[in-house]
Amino acid sequence: GVECINTLPGDDDNFPSCEEYRQYVVEKWIAEEGINGIAMKPCSNEFMNEMVPKWKAQGVPIVTFDSDAPNSTRVRYVGTNQEFLGRTMARLLRQLRPSGGSYAMIARKEGRDDAFIEEIERYNNRDDRAHWHELSENYTQTGNPRCSSCLLPGRFMGVMERAVVHNPHAMIFFKQSPMKHENYTDFIDAHRHRGITYIGVDGADYQLEYLSQRYVDALVGQMPHEFGTDAAQALFDFYDNEGELEPDVVYTNIVSYNVIPLELPDSDVNDNMLDDIIWVGYVCFGIVSFS
Repeated sequence: GVECINTLPGDDDNFPSCEEYRQYVVEKWIAEEGINGIAMKPCSNEFMNEMVPKWKAQGVPIVTFDSDAPNSTRVRYVGTNQEFLGRTMARLLRQLRPSGGSYAMIARKEGRDDAFIEEIERYNNRDDRAHWHELSENYTQTGNPRCSSCLLPGRFMGVMERAVVHNPHAMIFFKQSPMKHENYTDFIDAHRHRGITYIGVDGADYQLEYLSQRYVDALVGQMPHEFGTDAAQALFDFYDNEGELEPDVVYTNIVSYNVIPLELPDSDVNDNMLDDIIWVGYVCFGIVSFS
C-alpha cells in the first residue's frame, strides 16, 4: 500500500516564513519517514528553484499544485487553466446579461483577465450580438491595475467603490479576496438598486452561501479535490514509468455555479433549421396526404 503524510493549515504558525516551514517539513520527512515523493503548493519561485533540485537529487520528486514553479525541475504541475476559467466567466456573464453593457474588473489575475476580455468582446463587431466594454473611467487609480500586492487606494473595496459610481452592469472578481472583505455584503446591499451582476471565482462554503443569498450571481472555480488526486497520481506514475512523466502540466476541471431566476423570459426559439427548404416538406406531405 501507499502511506500518505500531510500537513494541515495552521501547522506553520510558529515559523516566520513559508520557505522555512517547507524546508523544515520536507527535510524532516526525508530524514525520518523515508518519503518517496512530495506534492506541495510552492512558496516563492526563488525558494523552489533552489530546493527542488536538491530534494530531487535525494530521490524525492516534487509535484506542485495550485501555483507553479516551472523552472524548479518539479516533475509535474497540477493546477487551474487560467485562460479557460476567464473564458467561462465571460460566457456566464453573456448568459446572465444577454443585453450587454459595461463591466468593471476587480482583483485582476494574469491569464484570467485577458481571456475574459477576449471572450466577452469576441462578438462586439457583430450587430446581432450584445456588445460589452470595460468602464472607460480610471476607477483603479493606478498604472498597473493587475497588481494585487501594490497599495491600490482603498485596496479592492476602494476599487469597487470607485467603479460603482459609474453604474457598471457587471463587476467581475478574478480573485477570492474582494468577497473575503468584512464589508463585502454591506457593499452589495448598499448598491442592490443599481442591478449590478456580480461574478466571482472559487466555490468556498461561504461563497456558495453568498450565492444562495444573492450576494453574488455566479461563481467559477476549480475542483479542489482534483489537486490531491491528480498530484498523488502523478507521483505514482513517476515511479511506475521509471522517472518519465508526460505531460508536465495537468489542469483540473472547472465548475460554475449560478442562480436560475424563478421567472424566465418567454422562449422565442426558431426551430426551423431548413430555411426555405421547409416548403419542399410541406409540398411532399400534401402529395402523400392526398394520393
